[in-house]
Amino acid sequence: MLKTEKDPLSTREKIYRIYRKIRFVIRHKPPKRTIAIQEKTETTQHITIRKQTYRAYRKIRFLWRTGAFSTIPVKNNIGSSKAIHYPKRTYFAIGINSLSVYMITYLFVFFLTHVITAISASAFKISTLLYYYDVDFLIRGYDWTSDAVIAVFSSAPLFSLLFALLLFILYVNVAVETGFLRLFVLWTLCHFLLRFFGDMLVGVLLDEGFGYVIMYLFVMDTGKMLICLFAFICLFSMGYLMTRYFLYSGNSYFNLLNRTNRIKFILAQFIIPVVLGNILIIVLKIPQIRLFEILLNASMLMLLIPVFLRSIKLQDLFFDEEPRRIKIFVKYIISAILMLIVFRVGLGIGIGF
Repeated sequence: MLKTEKDPLSTREKIYRIYRKIRFVIRHKPPKRTIAIQEKTETTQHITIRKQTYRAYRKIRFLWRTGAFSTIPVKNNIGSSKAIHYPKRTYFAIGINSLSVYMITYLFVFFLTHVITAISASAFKISTLLYYYDVDFLIRGYDWTSDAVIAVFSSAPLFSLLFALLLFILYVNVAVETGFLRLFVLWTLCHFLLRFFGDMLVGVLLDEGFGYVIMYLFVMDTGKMLICLFAFICLFSMGYLMTRYFLYSGNSYFNLLNRTNRIKFILAQFIIPVVLGNILIIVLKIPQIRLFEILLNASMLMLLIPVFLRSIKLQDLFFDEEPRRIKIFVKYIISAILMLIVFRVGLGIGIGF
């Protein structure tokens, strides 16, 4: 093709295009595509909100259908003093459960300590009969020797102190667990402590039990008074220092122990079971119940009164938010009743060593 001159219309078209670009820059109108993107973003946000609302609805519907709303506890922050009121049947269930465990552990500790005493007596060729109320030594009074008295009547208290130490180590390691079996460890620990410090206190006052050991060691009245004071201070101090560990047992029933339920819990879990348990023990051992046994079991209150006094002003204890179900453990109640019957009937005949 032959080269021709430039077409004047082509130059005019270029000028017109430059003019439109300049006009676009001056007016700066947003293109329609930007509006479309904004509308699309708003629609996406709306869809996201709808999805979140639907998910929340499905969660609520699931909790409602599974009945989870009836077991979800009131949420409280650590240190919160928000009032949580429980019905009386709650503390009734706690008291019944604790009473059954108290009786089971008492029978176990009573039987074990008296078996240890009987075995110690057999080492000195002293025959014994174990009854539901005491150990009967088949020996004349003047045949006792100082070594036999000290060994026989100090063996059970010393073994009790050793068992109490082992159980305390065990309980410290499981104190924050939620299982109900921890209460067995705690009550057994208390009974073993009583068989040492309580036996020392009451025995010295009445010249029975561990008091025979003090008598045959020829301790004067001043020394006896100091021993009684030592035993009392030990029981009171241990109760005061172990208050938190006693309160940790509430982890089986509550998510939070504060001023509204802490005192009621202490009464239902410890104080009332001890009072009712001692009454049952007296009824169980009539007519052979002795004053020594009554005072020994009652000295448990010296361990629990400081727990009650200190827990009044103790800070709130928050455990977790896992739902709790408070109920009466019928199997432990039945076990306690059966053990009481076997204990009274079986040991009524006597077991020889």
